Amino acid sequence: MAAERNHIKVFVASTVYNFQSDLDRIYNLLDGYGYDVLMSHKGTIPLDSSKSNAQVCTDGVEECDVFLGFIRPDYGSGVLERGGMSITHMEFQTAMKRNIPRFVLADYRVTFTRSLFKDSYIIEDSTAKQINFDTISFDNCDVMDTRCVRMYNEAIKDKERPASRRTGNWVQEYYDFDAIKMHIESQFKYPERIKKLIDNSNMK
Repeated sequence: MAAERNHIKVFVASTVYNFQSDLDRIYNLLDGYGYDVLMSHKGTIPLDSSKSNAQVCTDGVEECDVFLGFIRPDYGSGVLERGGMSITHMEFQTAMKRNIPRFVLADYRVTFTRSLFKDSYIIEDSTAKQINFDTISFDNCDVMDTRCVRMYNEAIKDKERPASRRTGNWVQEYYDFDAIKMHIESQFKYPERIKKLIDNSNMK
């Protein structure tokens, strides 16, 4: 039996490639709890033919009450110029500028790659030099696009100091859909809790 509609708009941001079936299940989970789900993969983001795809998507983030984002190994589409952002990255940055509840999950391959390079060194002329991850580029790599690790660093507010003062920087690692499902159920099962988070954010 479907839950009563609560009219809370949840925007789901994610790349789609190799994630379609999981996105279908994520949509069904949230819809089953009564949320209005804005997801490009399902075609539920309000369209405006006078705007670009990127603008339509970021407008959706501006309109939503809650943001649910997935950081995956592929960076996604919509990069129109060298060094530009993907649409998914734009959605993340738009959400971070808004004072709304945010929930972010990261594929374990993203966190693994970050851990692999963190505190790593190169040996040059017998001298160990620490690797600056921001200078490493596996852009457009089919296995792991390093821009996704940069998205992860932004989400955890890696460069904000001191670390003890960071807020809104929780990112949940996942290995499979069961882990995604557990996290979504834990956070979204009771819409009254989400409504309270929204109300609290509106007061700040």
